[in-house]
Amino acid sequence: MNLYSRFLAGAGLGTALLAASASAAFAQEKITLRLADSLPSGHVIHELVGKPFSELVTKLTNGQVTFQHFPAEQLGKAKDMAQLTALGVADVSYIVPSYSSDKFPLTAVAELPGIFDSECQGSLAFYKISHDGGILETKEFAPNQLRPLVTLALPAYQVQLATSRDVKTAKDLEGLKIRTTGGAMDLMMRSIGGVPVRMAAPEIYESLTRGTLDGLIFSYQSSASYDFGKILKSGTEGLNFGTAIFTYSMGELKFKSLPENVRKALIEAGEQTTREACKRFEDGEKAAADKIKLQGMKVINFSADDKKVFDTAFKSVAQDWVKDVDKRGKPGTDLFKAFTEALAATH
Repeated sequence: MNLYSRFLAGAGLGTALLAASASAAFAQEKITLRLADSLPSGHVIHELVGKPFSELVTKLTNGQVTFQHFPAEQLGKAKDMAQLTALGVADVSYIVPSYSSDKFPLTAVAELPGIFDSECQGSLAFYKISHDGGILETKEFAPNQLRPLVTLALPAYQVQLATSRDVKTAKDLEGLKIRTTGGAMDLMMRSIGGVPVRMAAPEIYESLTRGTLDGLIFSYQSSASYDFGKILKSGTEGLNFGTAIFTYSMGELKFKSLPENVRKALIEAGEQTTREACKRFEDGEKAAADKIKLQGMKVINFSADDKKVFDTAFKSVAQDWVKDVDKRGKPGTDLFKAFTEALAATH
């Protein structure tokens, strides 16, 4: 090899070493991610999901990634969080897709009333269809430039009333103004004669105290976190009036900009948190309901006939939802089939 060839070989080796060094330095670069939500400080969702997720990512990256938490809509309104995250205003955000049901109509499949038996069953089935090429990943999250990391269904929602109306039968719910999260929950409320009022969670308390809402469909853990217990008069137990799906998601552009080891940690932490947090919620729901009952809420005990009325209504809602989604040119039938198959696999 002549001198010129040796020079080129040395230069090539130097370039390769510099590139490898730069890559290693980039992989070890300290990263602070902005974690945003619409939840009040200390809310159960952050304590059981957001906080453990962020701590796990920090652990898996040996401290390379840390998080700065922005609660209580500091970086944007709940209804805007999906778009703000895709744009990079926040890095990882608590997102309720049904707050933007015009952009996320398909996620409501997991919010259909009576569709799953346990929270973990619903959460893990939803995770399956929103990751690794699942129908929700390709048809909903990817087009909206979002990467779901944690996907959870809240415990089965119950009807909780702040009105003094005496509710003993299914018919007594007719005409009541009930807060919903939109989508399938609106259909369900209309099917039993109630009036759905779509509203983000931070707005509920004032509406209940003013009487512009008669009640809400919510999990008891969330109600306890928002301190609704002191104004609730009555509520149901043991039924499934639907639920809300939420995610902790990252904008796809931000995700792709991160080092490979960080991307891997985010995915691993997201799946582990989904599996662990759903169990934490299952364990905590009864305790929250008991706490609210001690504050004065009376349990509504519907008869077996009333429960059949609800069951019939729930099945009708699912059928109507699928037909409506299909008519809008979206894969309602395929999605419902994929989700019910995923539920059966995780039962």
